[in-house]
Amino acid sequence: MASPAAQTLRQAAKLNLTDPRRKGNVVYLDDVELEFIVAGDIHGQRQLLAKTIDYASLGSATKRVLLLQELIHGPMDPVSGHDRSIELLLRAARLKVSAGQKLVFVMGNHELAQLTGNEITKQGRGVCKSFAAGVRFCFAQDAEEVLEAMSEFTMSMPLAVRCANGVMLSHSLPDSRRMATAGLEILDRPYQQEDLIRGGPVYEWTWGRTQDDQQTDKLADQLGVNFFVLGHRRIDQGWEMVTTRAVALASDHEHGCLLRFRLSDELNSENIASHIRPLAALGTKR
Repeated sequence: MASPAAQTLRQAAKLNLTDPRRKGNVVYLDDVELEFIVAGDIHGQRQLLAKTIDYASLGSATKRVLLLQELIHGPMDPVSGHDRSIELLLRAARLKVSAGQKLVFVMGNHELAQLTGNEITKQGRGVCKSFAAGVRFCFAQDAEEVLEAMSEFTMSMPLAVRCANGVMLSHSLPDSRRMATAGLEILDRPYQQEDLIRGGPVYEWTWGRTQDDQQTDKLADQLGVNFFVLGHRRIDQGWEMVTTRAVALASDHEHGCLLRFRLSDELNSENIASHIRPLAALGTKR
């Protein structure tokens, strides 16, 4: 009998891949009546994910979309001693199955690392090995099937979401000096295995850490967008302007933030602060 957890991940993967708003590796949100809530990296923070999902209230909102990214590779569970962030990924997958197009994902570098085995060392431990050990702890004889299904789920995630108001959301952007290597073609076509390795375009689009105004101005012109919303950074205050056209969010600590806007809103460096919602200030329900 197939593992229920693996089945859920595969169902969610299918929904990601068959989203009618998706072209290549970009989901296009064209309905200006939509409201968008965007989380930064969550990294195993169970309570913060719960607060984010409660705040989004997708079940009662007909015109709202939530974006989640980088749920895995969290702290070690104090009881079991394992990384149990697979449970957050499963919660998100179940929500995808129930909420459908109201929930979207973008691929992050940690999901990519888990997929490819390109280990990340964090706080003195290899987080990919810790994650796999945590899956084996949680799922015992079903663990390998769950890990395989998780790989399918990761491969189903798009690289970006583009909104009717000219906002583009992705986990990161390529480093300013790596744009020629990364290219734009990967946004328009399916992933290939060679895209995922170090130096491949998916790697470059999820790992980039150094952007500047010249790059984001040029990229905005090339893509026909106005403003970028990113994750991927450790930001103690929860958000920061990366360039005049790009903001980055973090949602994995007590000072973490969400971004909330309507697709009829203009977002820019001057008004972005008015759309930031500190997680600490949110109620558990709304």
